[in-house]
Amino acid sequence: MFAQNAILTKGSMFQKSQETGLNYVLQLDPDRLLSPVESALGYNAKAPSYGGWEARGIHGHSLGHYLSALAGFAAETANQDAKDKLNYTVSRLKAIQRKDGYIGGISSECFERCFSGDVKAERFGLNGEWVPWYSVHKIYAGLIDAYTIAGNKDALEVVTKMCSWAEKGLSKMSDEEIQKMLECEHGGMCKVFADIYEITKEEKYLRCAERLIHQSIVKPLYKKADKLQGYHANTQIPKIIGLAKLYDLTGKNEYREAAEFFFRTITERRSYAIGGNSIGEHFGPELQESLGKDTCETCNTYNMLELAEYIFKWNKDVKTADYYETALYNHILASQDPLTGAKTYFVAMVPGFYKIYGTTENAFWCCTGTGMENPERYGRFIAKDYEGSIYVNLYIPSTYTTKDGWQIQIDSNFPFDSKVSVKVLKAGSSKKSLKIRIPQWYAGDKAEYRLLSENLTEGFSSEIDLPLKLNIRRTRDKSGYFSILYGPIVLAADLGTKGMQQDIVDDHLIYMNAPVAKIKAIRADILNPESWIKEIDPATLTFQTKAEATEDGTVYTLYPFFNIHHVRYAAYFNTGDAAEDPRKIKLDSIKTDSIEPGRQQSEIEHRFKAENTEMGYIPEVDRNCRKIISKDGFITYQLKFDASAKNNRLLITTYGEDKGSFLVQFEDEEPVTVKLDGKKGKVLVDTELSVPEKLIKEKAAGKKTFIKLVIKIKTEESSSPRLLEIHSIK
Repeated sequence: MFAQNAILTKGSMFQKSQETGLNYVLQLDPDRLLSPVESALGYNAKAPSYGGWEARGIHGHSLGHYLSALAGFAAETANQDAKDKLNYTVSRLKAIQRKDGYIGGISSECFERCFSGDVKAERFGLNGEWVPWYSVHKIYAGLIDAYTIAGNKDALEVVTKMCSWAEKGLSKMSDEEIQKMLECEHGGMCKVFADIYEITKEEKYLRCAERLIHQSIVKPLYKKADKLQGYHANTQIPKIIGLAKLYDLTGKNEYREAAEFFFRTITERRSYAIGGNSIGEHFGPELQESLGKDTCETCNTYNMLELAEYIFKWNKDVKTADYYETALYNHILASQDPLTGAKTYFVAMVPGFYKIYGTTENAFWCCTGTGMENPERYGRFIAKDYEGSIYVNLYIPSTYTTKDGWQIQIDSNFPFDSKVSVKVLKAGSSKKSLKIRIPQWYAGDKAEYRLLSENLTEGFSSEIDLPLKLNIRRTRDKSGYFSILYGPIVLAADLGTKGMQQDIVDDHLIYMNAPVAKIKAIRADILNPESWIKEIDPATLTFQTKAEATEDGTVYTLYPFFNIHHVRYAAYFNTGDAAEDPRKIKLDSIKTDSIEPGRQQSEIEHRFKAENTEMGYIPEVDRNCRKIISKDGFITYQLKFDASAKNNRLLITTYGEDKGSFLVQFEDEEPVTVKLDGKKGKVLVDTELSVPEKLIKEKAAGKKTFIKLVIKIKTEESSSPRLLEIHSIK
């Protein structure tokens, strides 16, 4: 279990953000979050369910995040409302738990079919359910947190019964059947069983945890091989957290080495300037840093910070703590609206876009759930007590108390001030030394943990000064784009609100085809940022570029990215040499809506239905895909079209080496056949189809508005070519 967290100093930046996060969680109705579970277990729900994913397949997942958030807030802030709501929610789960131990917001049928050996799995589907283990995993994790963090003993009783139900069923499955089942996203189920083993010491749970290691993902990591390209990013991180936990419990070195290799790979070869990773939720080719509206899924960074805690515990490495600082300040802190507490899903890295936040009624996404938890986790890594040494990792004003009674106060106004002081308020019962991080952004190759005291005493104090300076970070793919930082803090240009829509919405994908504001190229010497960037307000870290730095004299005002909200922004700039994809530029100017077959969120948000299909990935063009694998298979999507446009068309993208045909049907119209000769090479091939005008007119009913049409794709052959993209264009 993790040691006690640092308690944030009242009035400090992170404490204010934590308070906003607490208020956000306290406004949620536990009965509405319990509603899917009550319904799934045959009870009359006390209140209607929330919307978003809670009404669309992953029923009950938000309840687990809610439990974890309440547990953390109860422990970190001593808030009585948080404790009362936690106890109430756990008591309701205890009251409705099925006799065999099952709890979930979905029927247990899909699991029971697995237990009997009937396993039909793909990346996001298992026996007809959308990521069912992922959904119930959140409840497992929430109950474990309720016990280990907040001390609720009923939570332990409930989750132990849940684990017993699952272990009994999983024990009937062969290893091959379990590995097949694990192809579907399953959250951190490996770690759940590792956690429950640590608590109960029952060997059956350790065996279960090790059987739930997803071998097809982990085996390459054992060999120090990065085979992550094309995989859904956040699906993989909890698997590695489970592996890290198992190393702590078993000492098996291959678990640790795989976790360390994965962590290095993501942080050093697959991350953006703000510490986030992925585009469209997936890993692309390594060292690629594609800038998009759907970059940096916030869940990923939540999980990477948890993994970082394990890595640091083993290595005490400055690089690990530096990464943690980057991701915490620039992504996690930046992902919560400071006014409402609303959460982001993606954080766009393409210049000229803006953050999109979720409503409190209908935006229950995965990142809404982890977003509930993030503020109560702010104190987890500020200081840590390992092997007789207290490590001060972050310069966040707080008080840290060790298990044996040492109380350390950290005082600073970082990053607005460079001075950091540490004072011992109270001595503990055993000897301790004290070390503080000297980061790489300050010391370069001399980064280290500096020893402040070999033998701490009550009243000891020390102060260090870590002056921040401007620096430039080029993209990993050397594309011509770069970011501006002040110390570890990403600075972003405020580009105003022109053309922006409401940015707190039910559907976080609603603006994925909206235009971005263009930025001007930087013509100054980017290796010498002090020559063209000046600080104009040290109290707020406000900077400005000089007019001569841009090609047309545009002046940009820069703020810390964590303070950029409700405006368009640029966290990346270009030198004018950045290569742009002409196909993408053209598509962006004419498309109304887009689908990426084989990518979970894109398909789900377009009301995806299918039978006899399979997903895949084509590395040559960095695209996920979906294909029909039998004559009776089909795919349907619901796609948006612009009724005010004169010529709506459908553009379907396939792979140049794929041969065959498929049929495209608009609503109930006669299908149109598309034939491919497979002779175009390793490239994207676009095929355009006209949309029947009468359908548009009927749906629009004379109004100039957006309408939706059902698109059905099938084949008369044994299989279809792979579908890579689908766009409605005008």
